[in-house]
Amino acid sequence: MVDRRTTRRGASTDTRADIRSVALELFGERGYERASLRELAERLRITKAAVYHHFATKEDILASLAEEFTGALDELLAWGRSRPVGPDTRRELLRRYAELLDGRHGRLVRFLDADRAGLRGMPAAAGVHRRLEELAGLLTSGGTSPFGHVDPAVALRARLSLAAVHTAATDPTDPGDPLSPADRRDAALTVAWELTAS
Repeated sequence: MVDRRTTRRGASTDTRADIRSVALELFGERGYERASLRELAERLRITKAAVYHHFATKEDILASLAEEFTGALDELLAWGRSRPVGPDTRRELLRRYAELLDGRHGRLVRFLDADRAGLRGMPAAAGVHRRLEELAGLLTSGGTSPFGHVDPAVALRARLSLAAVHTAATDPTDPGDPLSPADRRDAALTVAWELTAS
C-alpha cells in the first residue's frame, strides 16, 4: 500500500505519484475495465476533481505508468542492439531486464499480462508488448523478430525465458514463501539463462 504522508493542510505531498501507485494497485486487483476513477479517488481520500487535475482519464494514468517503463526498456533494447550477438549478450540482457522489473515495473508487467483482454486496443499496452517482442527477438538471435528466420523452438525458449523473469519479478509476496524476492529472481535467471544458452 502507498504511504500517503500528508502536509498540515491534509494534502498529499505528491498527489500525482500517489494516483499512479494506487491506480496500479487498483488495476491489478480489479482489472483495467472495472477500475474506476471514483474508486481511485476514494482510496486516496481525495475528490475525483483532484484526480482529474492530474489525469483526465484512466488511459492517461496507464500511459503515464507505461511511459516510465518503456523509457527504461528502450534504453535496455538500445544497449542490446549495440552488442554482439551471443550468449554473453543474452545473459546480460536477461539480468538487466530482471533488475528493471524490481518494484513498480514488475507490478505493471504483471497487470499487463493478466489483463490483456481489457487492454486490447490501448496504445500504452501495445507499446509495452511491442518492446517485449523486440526483447524476445534480441534473446532469440539479436534481431527484432522472434519468429523471423529462426527455429520456432529457439523463439519459444526466448519467450519462456522472459516468462520466467516475469514470474519471479511479479509474484505477490507470500508470507509462507521460503524464498526471498532476490532468491526468486536468481532462480528465474538460472532458468532463463538455461533456456537461451544455445
